[in-house]
Amino acid sequence: MDCLMSLILIGTFVMYSEVEAGGSCLRLGGNNRPAFTATLNTHPLTLSGNNVIAKFDNVILNRGDGYDPKTGKFTAPKSGLYQFSFTIMSNGGSELHMVVVKNGNSIMKLYGSKIHGATETANPVLELKEGDCVYLTHGVSASQQMVGHHYSHMSGYYIGE
Repeated sequence: MDCLMSLILIGTFVMYSEVEAGGSCLRLGGNNRPAFTATLNTHPLTLSGNNVIAKFDNVILNRGDGYDPKTGKFTAPKSGLYQFSFTIMSNGGSELHMVVVKNGNSIMKLYGSKIHGATETANPVLELKEGDCVYLTHGVSASQQMVGHHYSHMSGYYIGE
């Protein structure tokens, strides 16, 4: 029992010291940490043409107002590291090509195979400056469809400086 109490006291002291020193325990909390989650309600979403932006139209969370469902873009309200997650689902047994974009530059690609309901997920960690934009675009010129009904979605949150 004495060992357990010692561990609790040491852990409490370390955490308190971290907060007192301005460490990450304090900085990562609070309502000023940008975060968003948006799903695709529209079904199916038809994407015709290369570089067409997918607009996730059902906003669940938008702390910091960084995500705009009218444009489909997340604009960083503050500089730092951000974690994103993009999940797509192909529709009707057709393939789906999508691209994660930062400020007009391709970061990574997602591919939904020729199986109805095939999913693909990408989880990039990106360093953003205030005003940088991240979004998902269609990756080919042919017309393709993404499943809506909240199966396709994107989210992101601020990790820290």
